[in-house]
Amino acid sequence: GCGDGMVVGIEECDDMGESATCDVDCTFAACGDGTTNMTASEACDDAGESATCDDDCTDAQCGDATLNVTSGEICDDGGDSATCDSDCTDATCGDSYANNAAGEDCDDGGVDSATCDADCTSATCGDNYTNSTAGEACDDGGVDSATCDSDCSTASCGDNYTNNAAGEDCADGGGDSATCDADCSTATCG
Repeated sequence: GCGDGMVVGIEECDDMGESATCDVDCTFAACGDGTTNMTASEACDDAGESATCDDDCTDAQCGDATLNVTSGEICDDGGDSATCDSDCTDATCGDSYANNAAGEDCDDGGVDSATCDADCTSATCGDNYTNSTAGEACDDGGVDSATCDSDCSTASCGDNYTNNAAGEDCADGGGDSATCDADCSTATCG
């Protein structure tokens, strides 16, 4: 019988127990046969993918670069990639996980914060994205415009900043002075 060391009848092999090539039931060791053979380097064998076992007879683990949908993995690239987070979910801006491989500088859940824009880029004046939580009133790419100063504050006569794009020739705080009128135009004698 099986286990006596002699191949007889329907036995495929008989190594008197488990070996790298023979299962304890005298069938050839093969991943996917439903018999776990640790000597043949199988950690598990559920005759295919299960919640605890990958179809390559390794334990199901997120991050092992083997996709196991039954265990709840959406993807598994063995860590962060352009399409997959290291927790085996899709790389998505707004998921509160900053995946640099997917081009995310930060990820504060898809909302603006003091350090992160909702599009998962760092909150920076001059990025053409107005993030009021980061203190920006406007953002026209870090250049002066008719409505926005290059420091991302609203263009305003009297803000002690001369914004020529907003029609200002000078800025001294909005009051008349020897060199600047209250409307931020150059004072003229007369």
